[in-house]
Amino acid sequence: MGKMLYRIMLIGALFLCFSLPYTGKMSAQNTSSPFLKINNYYVLFTAPKAPYIDQNNRYMVPLRSINDLLGGQTTFNPTSNTATIKFGTHKVEFKMNSTEIVTDSSTSVMDTVPVLYKNAMFVPLGVLTKHLDIHQEWDQQNKLYSLSGKELMKTPMMENVEDLDHFREQVANENAFQLLSYKLTMGEKIHLDITAKNMTGKKISEGIEDLNTTFIFSDDSTAGENRNRKRPSIDKDEIVTREYDIDYVKTIENKKIIKKELSYVLFKGRTLKP
Repeated sequence: MGKMLYRIMLIGALFLCFSLPYTGKMSAQNTSSPFLKINNYYVLFTAPKAPYIDQNNRYMVPLRSINDLLGGQTTFNPTSNTATIKFGTHKVEFKMNSTEIVTDSSTSVMDTVPVLYKNAMFVPLGVLTKHLDIHQEWDQQNKLYSLSGKELMKTPMMENVEDLDHFREQVANENAFQLLSYKLTMGEKIHLDITAKNMTGKKISEGIEDLNTTFIFSDDSTAGENRNRKRPSIDKDEIVTREYDIDYVKTIENKKIIKKELSYVLFKGRTLKP
């Protein structure tokens, strides 16, 4: 089987625990960092760390995520410390710690610089998408930076995520919930808390809520949600929480136990057809 929800692991069972949403009322608490959303997916984590806002107010993402999430072709020249990103007919070049940017056949200057963090080059996403003609929007009220387009996320990794989505043919509303906050902790286990609000304008009946989170590991192993979990009804405008605890994927390689690191965490807040 080439694609499956849980790849076979020689050591370590991948355990995913979903708690029932909190049914009482609570005040909305936005995280201090703005959210990134690509089409219908909130991007909660990108290795080696989540997207962040730099001191020049630019949204920074690791170079690898451009390839895995957006679908651009990325290369890095260690001699010149230059990253080249191709998307469609466009090309953008960044140089480490330099404000200079080369787009197609012209050179310009931006107001921030790419940086290196744990051997990963982080680049300003807004500058990149502008020159790649990717549609982008900034929602100041909800602190949401969103990218959209049919050409986005057409990557092997995301095709695998879509193939493993058992409910993709049953989705009624892809954007039924607005993400309000989340907290990701990586210790002995991976712990994630998510808070989201029902945005459908009506009560969500029992059995169709789908706060759907996907964890992707460094070996491309993918963990999705428990298909058979209970899906409680949710009141109009209700704010709910979801808590996840999972083990890292572990395999045996050359008689040694190897822990696979977390690469991405993606979230969708949707409803299913009855």
